[in-house]
Parts: sequence; C-alpha cells; structure tokens
Amino acid sequence: MRAMLDALPHELYVLNEHLEIEWVNERALERCSTRSAFKRRKAHCYAEIFDRREPCDDCPVVKTFESGKIEIAEIKSSAGDEHRHFLATAVPLGRHLADDTHLVVEMVQDITASKQVEEQLRRISELNSAVIENAPVAIFTIDKNGMFLSVNPALGTLSGLGAQASEKLLGFNWLRNRYTISCGLADYIKKGLEGEAFALWDFPFANYRGESQYMHFRGVPLRTKDGTVEGLLCIIEETTERVRISAQLMQEGKMSAIGRLATAIAHELNNPLATLVAHAELACDLIPPSGQAGVTAAEFEELRGYLEVVQKQAFQCKEIIKNLFDLLWREGVEEGSIDVNYLLDDIVGGKDFSELGVRITRAFRTDLPLIKGDSRALRQVFMNITQNALDAMEARTGAEILIKTEIDKECIRVEFEDNGPGIPETIADHIFEPFFTTKKSSEGMGLGLAICHDLMKKMGGGIEMRQRQGGGSIFRISLPVTASKG
Repeated sequence: MRAMLDALPHELYVLNEHLEIEWVNERALERCSTRSAFKRRKAHCYAEIFDRREPCDDCPVVKTFESGKIEIAEIKSSAGDEHRHFLATAVPLGRHLADDTHLVVEMVQDITASKQVEEQLRRISELNSAVIENAPVAIFTIDKNGMFLSVNPALGTLSGLGAQASEKLLGFNWLRNRYTISCGLADYIKKGLEGEAFALWDFPFANYRGESQYMHFRGVPLRTKDGTVEGLLCIIEETTERVRISAQLMQEGKMSAIGRLATAIAHELNNPLATLVAHAELACDLIPPSGQAGVTAAEFEELRGYLEVVQKQAFQCKEIIKNLFDLLWREGVEEGSIDVNYLLDDIVGGKDFSELGVRITRAFRTDLPLIKGDSRALRQVFMNITQNALDAMEARTGAEILIKTEIDKECIRVEFEDNGPGIPETIADHIFEPFFTTKKSSEGMGLGLAICHDLMKKMGGGIEMRQRQGGGSIFRISLPVTASKG
C-alpha cells in the first residue's frame, strides 16, 4: 500500500485532530524533508506545507473533522513577493487503532502555474472586453442562425437604440430583418455564415427610421478548432458623413471644372476669333465698292492670303469645339475589331518623320490578337501621344521615338518612348488632368492627355506615364484582349 501511495504524483499527509502530521508519502517528503520543523515530531501542516503561523482560514481538514465528509479548498501561500496556490483535498480516514484518534488524509496539489495562466486569461479577457466596449466602431456577433449574441455600446449609438441596444438586439434575428433584406446585406451575411469573409465599403443601408446610412461593413466567420463556422463577427464603421463630404467635394470639383472649362473656351476661342475678325476686315478693305475697278493681281493674292488665314482660324475653332465634345463624350465608344499594329502603321505612315528630324523605330509583336473597341477613339489616342512626343523633341538633335507592342496574358501593351526632356516629377501626377498643360496658351489648352485618359477608361483599358532612364518619357497604353486573331 505504501509503495502505491509513494508513487502518486501528489503530496499526501496524514493529519490528526490537532492538524499535526502523522505520516507523509515520498512526494511530500521531497519537499518537506529539508525543514527542521518536519524532522521534529508532530509538525503542524499549516506551518510545514503552507508557511503559515496558524491554521488556514478555509482549512478543508478542519471541515472534514467536523463533517466527516470529503472537503476541498484552495489555499494561498505567500513568502515575501512569491505567491503560491494549492488545491487541498481532505478525506476522512477513520480512527487510529493504537490510541483511538481520528485521522484525515490531505492531498495537496500545487496549482500555481494554472492559476497564473488563469489570471493571464482573465486579464486578457478583461482587456478584450474593454477594447470592444470602448471601441469607436460598432462590434457585434451573431450565431449561425443570424441571432445577435453580443453587442457593444457603439452599436447602440449607430443604431439609435442607445443604452437599450443590448435589451433590444440580443436574441433578435438580423437575417429576418426586412431592412437588412431589402438593401441586400442579408445575402452577404449568409455568405459570411457559410465561411466567406467579406468587406463592404460605403455600403448604403436604410434603417428603421427611414434614414439612409453609409457604412464600412466587415464580416469575419467565427470558427471552432475543427473549422466549423459557429457565427459571424461583424464590425461596422459609419461613413455617412464622409460620403456626404465626398459627394459635396465632387460636385464642387465639377463646378470648378465647368468654370475652368468656360474660362478656357473663352480664352482659346478669343484668339482665333480676333484673328478672324481682323483678317475679314482686311479682306473687305481690298474689295472695291460696287461700280469701281477690280483688284490688281497683287491685291488679289493678298486677299487670298487673308482668306486662307480666316479659313485656318475657323478650322482651329472647330478643332477646339471638337476636343471639348470628345472630353464630354457620354455615350460610350463604338464596338469594332481593331488590329493594333495595322492602326499604328497607318498613323506612322501618314507623317513624314524624317522631315521633322525625328527617327522613328517600330518594334511590333506579329502575333497580337484583335481587340474590341472604337478604332476612331484609339487612333486619336495614338495620334495625341505621338504628337506630344514630337512637340517635346522639337528642334532637338538626335530625336527618336520608339513604338513597341507587346502582349501579356489577356492584355496588349503599346509603349511610346521618346528621348525628349521628360516630364518633371513635380507635375507628373497632373498630366492627365483637364486643362493642365506645359505648352504656351496658343499651342493647346491641355485637353489632349485628358481625352486620352477618358477614352482609354471607356474602352476598359488604361494609360500611364513613367520616366525614361537617361531622359525622356514612356507612355504605356493597356488594352484588354476580347477576340482572337483569325
């Protein structure tokens, strides 16, 4: 029997009614044998085991002597700054046969480590609760059936329920809420409860008061260790005010653009119209009054020159109006099959670059597929970028333009690379804005790249610019592939 008791992993003490130790097992002896008090006869358990001068307040041994039943208690022992926790279990043993005394067996387990873990978990739990309770965003959980399990005060503020949020919402089924269903939020919640996390930005929601709210809504599935979804963690941040301000700023931006547009139109049309008026007056002065002799040959040539200026300026006005219509194009683009290489060849072939002192190099992929889009719009984009490169390299020795086509997965890329002065980084972010230009006012109103950007967006593509190593610019156009080349 003693061998079995010695093999137990816990300390065992046999105590009499005076709380004196009558016997210990080997495990208890390991801890207590170095103490002089234990070497003396009749050492008290509270002193020997728990370093106390008097019996423990909730001593299970005393209770067992009184009740005759098994008693359990947690006992804390302190020695300086060190605190230890024990679980003591007292079991009645009966009377000692020699002197007819009552005996109790006390089993002592050191639970200090588990208590420390328990305390850490408690603190973490309290911290988490404090974070959730004081979070500026609404945080709540729902079970797999859509019922509210927990809510924080911020949800009360967001919902307008205030301090009654817990009372009103806990146990309420959000999946069956008609407002949640009508705005489509219920469908996302169902997906979340099926295990698919989601994030909705500036999501419109009409609440029970009939008010429209916008919110960032994030749903994170709550899973057990085996991966089963048991609920959904929901985090809501209201963005109604931000959306309102954004819409207001957008409207102000539109009004500002309209003002700039009106100013640009007035400025751009004023110069050619003034020229038209002046040369029309000069032409009229050369025409003799009715009944007088006709004009001389020299006067006729002068008149022709004036009329040619009038014609040129009229066409310039027409081009300005056309660019404005292109910028404000709202009906989309025409669909058709486009051979990008053929279109680029046609544009390059229509201009004498050698006469302009520019060497042009073509590096085309021969296996490009056809794309769907508006060839007229794409032609304008290519011509605008080419003309910008020519303008940037005007009167520059050794001017070169490289036009390259490539294909990457489902996207065709067209690059226009020039060795001009490049675009300063300070203005690089503004080159696609309407009316932004580095040219003189007489050379353009800053709509070319803005039109290119708008047209590429309508065709599902994109345009970007980066600096060329060694000087110059590279404009890259990306076009989605929608048909195979036959």
